[in-house]
Amino acid sequence: MREAIGNTFIVNLLLIFLGVMSALLIGSISYSKAFKVKNRIIYTIQKYGGWDIEVNGSNVVQAEIEASLKDIGYHLVLANYDCPNREGGTLLYGEPGTSKLTYHYCVYEFNNEKGHYFGVVSFMHFDIPLIGSYLQFPVYGETKSIYNVEINYNN
Repeated sequence: MREAIGNTFIVNLLLIFLGVMSALLIGSISYSKAFKVKNRIIYTIQKYGGWDIEVNGSNVVQAEIEASLKDIGYHLVLANYDCPNREGGTLLYGEPGTSKLTYHYCVYEFNNEKGHYFGVVSFMHFDIPLIGSYLQFPVYGETKSIYNVEINYNN
């Protein structure tokens, strides 16, 4: 009888260890994807030198970002979502109560004495039934200061 109780304890420890390791693996994969999304958005904003760059009537920055996020396989959101408040920043993408099929990220613009810069928030998502929609952790990053805002892309 003692061996059965001892084996049960070891099996329970093994299950707990496997659960913790699985959670760490899932968390690191989700963080890696959110970090990659944030970096792609920042790279695209810095590449064009701003957020509202229009060529032939369409915003090329948002179009390129959405194409990149589609390639990565980032999370599309159908329900309402709100972006966290950033002190001193103007929210450019991710208006409160957005209720269309969009990618879940937020873009802010900040002004400083050198020019302006952008802040980006992407989110870690976990596709777990019932509780997955409540587990969203933000990953934040900023662009470098952008000095020249008078670039003309309509060549």
